[in-house]
Amino acid sequence: MADDIVGKMINFFSGDSTEHLSDKEIILRQRLKELGENKYSKFFRQKTEEADISLGQFFYSLYKIIMPARVFMKDIAKITKLRQIVLEAFMDQSIIELVKQLNPVKIEEQAKKTPPDELTAQIRRDIDKLSQGFDANRINGINRCYNLVVAVYQLVNFDYPALIKKFDPNFSDGLYGGDPKFAPVKAALIAKDLAEFLTVAQAISPDSDWKSLLKLLKICAGEELISESQFAQMLIGLRDIINSKILLLMVQYGSKNPVWICKPRIPDEHIAEAWMEARTIKAQECISKISTGEKHKQIDELLKDVFYGGDLNRLDYYTIARSEMLSKKELTCFAYAEGLNYLSVFLSEYIQKDMQELFDILLIRGQWTNINNSRELSEAFHQLQDIPENISQLDSSLSDEGTDGSRLKAGLVRIDRDRTQARYINSIVESVNETALEILNNAAQHLAIIDKHMKNLVDDVQKKHPDLIINWKELNSVSKEPLLQKMAEEHLRLNSFVRLMQLCAQ
Repeated sequence: MADDIVGKMINFFSGDSTEHLSDKEIILRQRLKELGENKYSKFFRQKTEEADISLGQFFYSLYKIIMPARVFMKDIAKITKLRQIVLEAFMDQSIIELVKQLNPVKIEEQAKKTPPDELTAQIRRDIDKLSQGFDANRINGINRCYNLVVAVYQLVNFDYPALIKKFDPNFSDGLYGGDPKFAPVKAALIAKDLAEFLTVAQAISPDSDWKSLLKLLKICAGEELISESQFAQMLIGLRDIINSKILLLMVQYGSKNPVWICKPRIPDEHIAEAWMEARTIKAQECISKISTGEKHKQIDELLKDVFYGGDLNRLDYYTIARSEMLSKKELTCFAYAEGLNYLSVFLSEYIQKDMQELFDILLIRGQWTNINNSRELSEAFHQLQDIPENISQLDSSLSDEGTDGSRLKAGLVRIDRDRTQARYINSIVESVNETALEILNNAAQHLAIIDKHMKNLVDDVQKKHPDLIINWKELNSVSKEPLLQKMAEEHLRLNSFVRLMQLCAQ
């Protein structure tokens, strides 16, 4: 105990005592000591806690070297062009040809002379070939190169003028007013600037393939921005200074934060994957456009076979017009409005009117040899009778007073100032779409059953010895039209309408 007291007194009078200092102050003393022992100690004046003019000269020398690149990289159009040049530098001729083939303009030209199915298949093959050619090695090479672009962009766009101006208040951006007249500056005043510089400079390594990047920069700029030898020399000097930790120590001591740690801003761009995804999406959009165009051609042909003119508009709210209004606001649309409208017309105009007499004759007067067949046909026909009411309920629910329509109206009023309403509106529309699709599929199933029986009855009535219905002569006598002709017409119409429903449900 006595020895401890004596030891503390000796340390106190010798000036070595640190017991009265906080942990932070102790570490700051250590940082000050490290600054004095550093390879680049000339950058820091310990007695006055100032950054020496030699540090200002160092940053000014960097500024002069990178100035041409700095001016170049302030132009967004040139950076965009450089991005494309980096991509193309890693493409061989086969990739370039595939890219040309998948260009939407080229596809549109091909669509004029190539059958849709054949063109769609070709586009899919080209997408597969592009994916195979754009392998991991190519992707990694592109990304590495472009990340060097970003690293240089960060380095050259560091605010050198603001830092240099602290050494010379009269300095202005540019190299036109002569060299600055440097004076020492308090380390505390530039600690934040040095910290920012370290975050961007850490990504610059002499070991990277800067030679290739400089060539691409020259191609893009049309002139040499930085010579290879000058850039290499700059990198070696920069890395040596960073590795010495002199700047780190100055930040820690100048900011009085001795445990400050640099968090490097290391670029991690993935432009190769983004480029590939964009090309694939555009190609898929072309396929979708071709498929949609072909689909509507088929729908138009089937409409001619099913409907013989007249008004085909039945629904008031679940309509294509209202769907387009949702689309303009980038919301989920009424996906099955077209199909549900056609189904409503078909059930009301044909099933419940034109075919009612035929079913009365076949199911009431017909003598079936197999009761299960007549029962299945009857059940399918009667199931269709309930569907118009289901369609009407869905449509009415979307009116301004309806359960879904009132909620949609409220959401649409607010969406321009509150985009979070989009999720709410989309969930309502998606639920309605699910109900509409269920109605379409249900109707198509019953119609397919009726169509199957109608085909069988057409075949049966032409047999010498029918085996489905045995009193065809009697049935013909009570029909306004010959049953063979009537059933054949309805079979073709039913078959066409089932295919129409299948297309509209896609």
